[in-house]
Amino acid sequence: MTNINDLILRFFRDDVKGILITDEKGEIIYEDEKTREIRDFPNWRSYCPPADEEQKNEAWELLNAGGKSYLAVTTSVPDGNRLLQIHYFMENSEFVSLYRGITEYTRMLRDEQEHDSMTGLFNKSKFLAMKSSLFTRVDTIAILNMDINNLKETNDALGHDAGDRLILLAASSLHRIEARNVMPFRLGGDEFLVAALHMSEKQAEDLRREWEAGLRELNAAEDVEVPCHIACGMSYGTRGDNLDELLELADRRMYEEKKAWKQRM
Repeated sequence: MTNINDLILRFFRDDVKGILITDEKGEIIYEDEKTREIRDFPNWRSYCPPADEEQKNEAWELLNAGGKSYLAVTTSVPDGNRLLQIHYFMENSEFVSLYRGITEYTRMLRDEQEHDSMTGLFNKSKFLAMKSSLFTRVDTIAILNMDINNLKETNDALGHDAGDRLILLAASSLHRIEARNVMPFRLGGDEFLVAALHMSEKQAEDLRREWEAGLRELNAAEDVEVPCHIACGMSYGTRGDNLDELLELADRRMYEEKKAWKQRM
């Protein structure tokens, strides 16, 4: 069995102000003077849960104990046939400030990885992640597959700045309907997609009409140089339906609408 002192030497540095080690049942198997002070705090167990095999990363908590603020860091560590939970505490204000800065920077990087920098919509990587996880488990999903009709012509006639304004106009129309269960994505170029979750087919149709009305309002604004026309194909499915088939159906309907729009021009 691993020596407790070896664990301490392996995981901790001099800036750690307190160490507490618990087993799978939450029973204390090591503590030092500083953690004894923290353990006097009424809800200390909420900051020091039992070991958990599902825990993959360190858990960080800010807590107040004994009139002082601590940063509590918890790590699950296998030890032979058992799992230990190591909790360590720091009261160094510079370290806490650094941690907060790192946390904010990590959040910013995650946002950049998930969002399209130009429009602020979710990007293709986020869509692919949702497609393989959340979208396969929802009760209902409506897919709105969209493509700007006149982007290439606008780029050729007026330049890419005018084309960029069309992309931003399209994104603005999607931000209008964005909600917790309505997720708009920019898949690239002039391609957009909206996934609307947990709503009836009628509600999905109402959502589409709401989006179309919002786009008309944006196009009617005085400062719009070129109106934005978007072809949209929608499909609707329930739990158990093939998601790839729903995406293909929405894509096919979008191209049918785009073809009809070009014939009218």
